[in-house]
Amino acid sequence: MKTRKTNSKKQNFSSSRRNLLKASATGAALFSLSGLTLFSPRARAATITYNFVAESYTKTMVDGVDITAWRFRDLNGANSGPGELSAGIVAQEGDNIVINLTNNLNTSIQFDIPGLVENQGLLNSGASATINFAVPQAGSYLFRDNKVSEFGQAMGLTGPMIVMPGDGSQTLYTGGPAFDRQYTLVLNDFDDRLNAATASGQSYNLDNFEPNYYFVNGLSYPNTASDADTKVAMSLGEDIAIRFVNAGLLTHSMHFHGYHVRVISRNRVPVTDIIDKDTVVVNPSECVDIILPVNQLGKFPLHTHYIPAVTANGVYVNPYGGSLLIVEAT
Repeated sequence: MKTRKTNSKKQNFSSSRRNLLKASATGAALFSLSGLTLFSPRARAATITYNFVAESYTKTMVDGVDITAWRFRDLNGANSGPGELSAGIVAQEGDNIVINLTNNLNTSIQFDIPGLVENQGLLNSGASATINFAVPQAGSYLFRDNKVSEFGQAMGLTGPMIVMPGDGSQTLYTGGPAFDRQYTLVLNDFDDRLNAATASGQSYNLDNFEPNYYFVNGLSYPNTASDADTKVAMSLGEDIAIRFVNAGLLTHSMHFHGYHVRVISRNRVPVTDIIDKDTVVVNPSECVDIILPVNQLGKFPLHTHYIPAVTANGVYVNPYGGSLLIVEAT
């Protein structure tokens, strides 16, 4: 299948070894950018410091094409392996987050967490700033560059933030559904023409945005299937929390084979009409938390129903693909 066109502009992270982000507070969270999100509850709130740099880097696509992209890199963590992922944050309600951010891009940026950290001043090229905020309610968040609406997202300058309940429970929010383990799946997409124009200092009109590469946690199929850390690993009888964070500019309807899931919240607002379904709509910049009850053994695909997004530069699945990964219950 060869395609470049999308129906509309708004068709409405993974490594060979698990990358863990370490916060500075004792007992702070460990966040695997490959998906598995680990957290050890603490009896009291903490101040957690992250040292981020906004930078340009070369990312190799699944078909071997190199493009220039942007990311937030954690200076205290690791960004290696095929995903070349942006940094992530895990915290607990009541914590205080300190982000020391240095801008190594050749343009100014504006750090933003929709609904939480907004209207920050511009951070010029070569400058540093400290961003300090109290951790709000439990749930999933997206942070990004918001200097020019959507442009930073289109270049990959985004990251996920996961907040756990302050009562120490392994639930999606205090009093909410419990889970046995949780995975964070960041969706995004690149239009290599935008990346090439940005790398050469030229302008690009986002009205023409038509992505041709698609990712889950920084990888495209088949790398998502061959990398052990990218798969959603489960055991029979478990309840698995999956946090979809859509850092891209397209809507994705994420379709599960083999299982039905329950949508629990959208942008931290609980869903009141919870029903079993096999497809979950995730809009741009939206965070959707779900529970997957593991009621059968097997290995099954999880993919977007937006057909161009299971291609790589127009080549369909065999040998290359996009936002498709494997869930496996043993």
